[in-house]
Amino acid sequence: MDSRYHAQWPVISRTVRELFQQRCARCGREGGDGSSGREVLQVHHIDEDPGNNALENLIPLCAPCHLQIEKEARRHAPLAGTQLELFEESSYLKQMQQMREAALEDEGRTSSSVWQMDEEEYEDYLREREDQQ
Repeated sequence: MDSRYHAQWPVISRTVRELFQQRCARCGREGGDGSSGREVLQVHHIDEDPGNNALENLIPLCAPCHLQIEKEARRHAPLAGTQLELFEESSYLKQMQQMREAALEDEGRTSSSVWQMDEEEYEDYLREREDQQ
């Protein structure tokens, strides 16, 4: 696995996909676990930082939507070293956050105890989920 990603990335990404009921946050396409013939949704880091795994920074996307969003992100921030600074005050981050909130709202998931966890509690939560698998 890419070293920029958290060691628990498979659990983190699965948690995000489950939180959104296996639906793309952009178009609503239903995903799956790969065994049912439905494609596995990809989890996108809104701020383009694979090290930022805060749940509010992650959204599930189908492959076509993920490609489109990556294309839009590159257009808004062509210099990788300054991406975050360029995003902070841009409409791109606001649009991604609004899309994420709307998708959660559509699923009736506007609040969750996971959102209230501090970093240590979240790490414990991920370890417990991994142990259950």
